[in-house]
Amino acid sequence: MTATAGEAGIVELGARVHLFVQLQAREPFTSLFRDVLGCEVSERDFGLAYPILLVALGNGSGFSVEFTELAPAEFTADTLDDEQAFRGAWIEFRTTDLDGYQDKLRSAGIPEFRHKGSSHAYFSAPGGQVFRLLDVAYQGP
Repeated sequence: MTATAGEAGIVELGARVHLFVQLQAREPFTSLFRDVLGCEVSERDFGLAYPILLVALGNGSGFSVEFTELAPAEFTADTLDDEQAFRGAWIEFRTTDLDGYQDKLRSAGIPEFRHKGSSHAYFSAPGGQVFRLLDVAYQGP
């Protein structure tokens, strides 16, 4: 049963995601989103061993990152493919300049691969988080 307008139920995703990334990936992960993709990043100290990184996106959404040795290890090899991609949540970002930002990721050496069930390019951030970029107008799975 699907909730409709005015009914109680789970009806949408929130504007936040929280990731766990290995400590040694802290600077390259931060640099990817700050320097390559041009996102606003800040750190917040909540009394944990390391500050939480907040990455803000243009529409008010964003995500937070906790750097910890308890995070899954990043896959390390010369190439990355669907069989080896980290088996955590995959993230989707929307952009008004898909080609430009994919070029920035490729120029920065961010690992790229293809998933058999998709025509889109996927990338792996330092720390192993998998994401794809889509045009803001894209509609589909």
